[in-house]
Amino acid sequence: MKIVEPIREKKQIDSMKAILSAGKMGQRNVLLFSIGINTAYRISDLRRLKLSDVLTVSRGKIIAKDRLEMKEQKTGKHNSIIISNKLRRLIQDYVMDTFPECVAAHDFNHYLFQSRKGIDQPLSRQALWNVLSSAANSIGLKNIGSHSMRKTFGYFLYKNGTHIEIIQELLNHSSQRETLRYIGITQEDKDTAVMSLDL
Repeated sequence: MKIVEPIREKKQIDSMKAILSAGKMGQRNVLLFSIGINTAYRISDLRRLKLSDVLTVSRGKIIAKDRLEMKEQKTGKHNSIIISNKLRRLIQDYVMDTFPECVAAHDFNHYLFQSRKGIDQPLSRQALWNVLSSAANSIGLKNIGSHSMRKTFGYFLYKNGTHIEIIQELLNHSSQRETLRYIGITQEDKDTAVMSLDL
């Protein structure tokens, strides 16, 4: 089984977004990637998101929620993740552009990431993988798959100094060792940490 890696550089994330934004489904693809790297959710959970998971009505206006809350399909555990202002704007723009009739009717019982096959069907895991893999290949990234988004989320939290216990909790892992292995902390990362001490 091929092990997928996190994306380890911000410029690679920006390049991925640029590639994903091209084409008819660009806005959808960028939002999917952005939610994936900014939350701890697996692709199986992201593809099941509905408008009701991301939208709310406040003072008569439809706005993006400030949290994603769901029961994870794999673990059965509840997970609540705050949504950044930038991500909320992406959600708002995508929904208003893609689902204007649903928004006008306050009909939020539709999949956020819809397949072009069938009526109101979620995007398949294979289609999601194809989107990500194609973008990664075009910028020369290897070993990138659907889990790379979740791993990228954990990796950047770790690099930003977030305590491993918090990352473990966000990823719903049973041990810190599992979390470190999952987010791809390499020997180079360990060496850099030690060299930075220079006591």
